[in-house]
Amino acid sequence: MLSPGLAPSHGVARARPDTAAWLARCGRLTAICGLLLGFWPAVARAQADRPRFDALVARGDSAWTAGRFPAAKAAYREALAIDSTGSSRATYRLAVIHSWDGDLPRALALFRHYTVLEPRDEEGRIALARAYAWNGETDRAVALSDSILARDSTYRDAALAAAQAAAWGGRFRDAVGRYDRWLRFNPKDVEAELARARTLAWWGRLAEAERAYLAIAARGERLEAEKGVALVAGWRGDLGRSERLWRAIATRLPKDAEGWVGLAQVLRWSGRPDDAKAALDRALAADPANADAAAQLRWVRADLAKAAEPFVTASWDSDDNRSFSFGDGISFRPFKGGRLTVGGLHRRAELGQATGRSHAGRVSLRVAAGRSATLTFEGGVTRTSADGPAGATSRTAPTAAAVATVRLTSGLSFGGGVRRSVFDETASLMAAEIDVTSASAEFELALPGRWTLVGGGERAKLRGGSGPNERQAGFGSLRLRARRSLSLAASARGFGYDEQRRDGYFSPARYRLGEGSIRWSPGRDLGWAGLFEVGLGGQEVRFGAEPAVARGTQRAAVGLGYRPGPGSEIMLDYAFSNVSATASGPAGGSIYRAHALSLRARLIW
Repeated sequence: MLSPGLAPSHGVARARPDTAAWLARCGRLTAICGLLLGFWPAVARAQADRPRFDALVARGDSAWTAGRFPAAKAAYREALAIDSTGSSRATYRLAVIHSWDGDLPRALALFRHYTVLEPRDEEGRIALARAYAWNGETDRAVALSDSILARDSTYRDAALAAAQAAAWGGRFRDAVGRYDRWLRFNPKDVEAELARARTLAWWGRLAEAERAYLAIAARGERLEAEKGVALVAGWRGDLGRSERLWRAIATRLPKDAEGWVGLAQVLRWSGRPDDAKAALDRALAADPANADAAAQLRWVRADLAKAAEPFVTASWDSDDNRSFSFGDGISFRPFKGGRLTVGGLHRRAELGQATGRSHAGRVSLRVAAGRSATLTFEGGVTRTSADGPAGATSRTAPTAAAVATVRLTSGLSFGGGVRRSVFDETASLMAAEIDVTSASAEFELALPGRWTLVGGGERAKLRGGSGPNERQAGFGSLRLRARRSLSLAASARGFGYDEQRRDGYFSPARYRLGEGSIRWSPGRDLGWAGLFEVGLGGQEVRFGAEPAVARGTQRAAVGLGYRPGPGSEIMLDYAFSNVSATASGPAGGSIYRAHALSLRARLIW
């Protein structure tokens, strides 16, 4: 209980809120004064630097008008460091320059700042939407463009920016739908028609894209439509036709950099980097600032550069085979159209108490023969040794190969060759000292739409081990490219040996496999990339005169890689397969499971 002297009176109780309010007001006034005192020097400095700020903006404007963008960038940056709100024009132009330079984080920050300075400028909001799209932020780009269309559905730049952002984000159906809606009310908008045709090509609907380009050309817009047809022809694999179309454009308009860039890309796809470089030199002579030509030149220089391809692989299976391999290959161009590769491999394999070692060296030469053929010649030597309970073996054997690939028509290519190699995958095979001589052929046929059919066969003769043997094999696959990074396939393959041997290799009289698979390859040409593949199917295996055994099969592959620049990458892969029964019997034989883990790289200099 408080004493009477400490008991609060009503008078004191009324005075305290007034005092508190007075103190609060004093605190606010003190804070405002502090802010003013802190802000006043900045304002004073800004006022003092105003002549310098105006001079820098004027310098940047002059450089911008003259096309001297590095100078404009330097002037605008220095000006905005003095006063970030002093010139919305400088803010916008600096954002544009950063976007051209590929510095999208800074460009986005400046575009966002510009929309705060100029909230009624819809063109600035569209520029921000485009920057979002370039940065891969598709949802933000489309949402921002749609917010503009919600106020004005006839705003052309917003409608096309939304469609373009959707296309760049891989939302091709949405993009084409947006172009179709726009063209329904604006049927004479040729730029929108061209963008729609280009999106169809990105989507993989190449025949439809070509028809759209030809329809545009028939109405008089020939140049851009011709470029579209040339591009689609290249994407369809008709490299000869694409080259003719691009070369005609470049010859007719030698100052058109885009024509030379298109020709260079087809020449690069054709395996002719020297010719591609010459075309890019023409493109840059016509337009030194052409970003596409500069980007293509980086890839062409990577094709022309020296390269090293080191790798390390570990594998193991349910039969207790274990192996570890590593090697490298160094390649360079000894002359125009040729690439020479010198490589080596070391493998150590174990099975129980048996150990095998294999050392191989090879030299190969790949030569571009004309515009549609490639020849590869290879020679080398392999030394194997093995030791175990049965004793020790050692030998040296030559290896060789000759392979040719030819593009017969726009959609059909054919390849074939002969090869002599050493069967050295496991310790048992190294001890058996088996050589393989084979002849093979295969084809690839582009079908309408996004379908591709591949197939081929092989006949091989084996010498060594417990006796000679022969193998006949064939395969076929129908693949659908559903999206740029997603494909589906239905495959079949089979092989059979004349004799069943027990020298460490799987030698059934007949083996058949049918499989459905899906492959997803996320990522872009540069930066992080991945690979995910799953296959499920069924097999039938028969040994000698015994009844055939049927089983289900499964396999999977996972890869993660990084590409720091054109021509360079490092990749980590893991693969699992359960695709064969190793023996027959009442239970259908034992199941064979195999695993492989590899780290590989490609480095250029």
